[in-house]
Amino acid sequence: MTPVERSGEDYVALSAALLMAAQGGEVGVAATVVVPRTLVLGSAQSFEDAADAEIPVVKRGTGGGAVLCDAGVLLVDVAVPAGHALAPEDVTDAYRPFGELLVAVLADLGIAARTVTVAESRSLDDTHKAAARRACWAGLSPYEVVLLDGRKVVGLAQRRRRGAVLYQIAVHVTTPPTLVADYLVDGAALSHWLTATAALTEVESPGVLWDTLRAPLLARLTS
Repeated sequence: MTPVERSGEDYVALSAALLMAAQGGEVGVAATVVVPRTLVLGSAQSFEDAADAEIPVVKRGTGGGAVLCDAGVLLVDVAVPAGHALAPEDVTDAYRPFGELLVAVLADLGIAARTVTVAESRSLDDTHKAAARRACWAGLSPYEVVLLDGRKVVGLAQRRRRGAVLYQIAVHVTTPPTLVADYLVDGAALSHWLTATAALTEVESPGVLWDTLRAPLLARLTS
């Protein structure tokens, strides 16, 4: 099963719908590639942070910095109701099973990776944290996934509403994460931080990654 092509607006609407359904007790999963290329801003970002580029700009419900989304980026949304095993009260630890699952899936694809430790994330200085508020891939959050050399390959975010949690997973498969700088005002200032990122060049497409991730993810949701 391949990821569904959706516009940026449709992707944001789908995420909100999954969260609402989870508030009603439903578990939801969706895999998306955004077409056409779209700059997806974090919930706290201003549209003024987007450069005057001829691509759509939308704002998602989860926090963090901007993500450049297109046919080379796999987006996976997971929504679970309160009380589900994947909806613990500890917001930080809630990311752990997703990060560990992605590390295992990448290992199956021959890619050695690890999760970001809590201490590692908290050690970022203020300049680094400010960069992450503008571009997701410029920062590191607990249990996100990096290659063994430290380059980030998986971004994680979550949104909590009464009775439900929405998790969002983003993986740059064939599109370099560094390109986001081209679509942000003063994006060149982020270049230093974005060099510590990578696309999964060993993986042919987002569909190949989703084919490997889908079954173990669904198993975690139903176990």
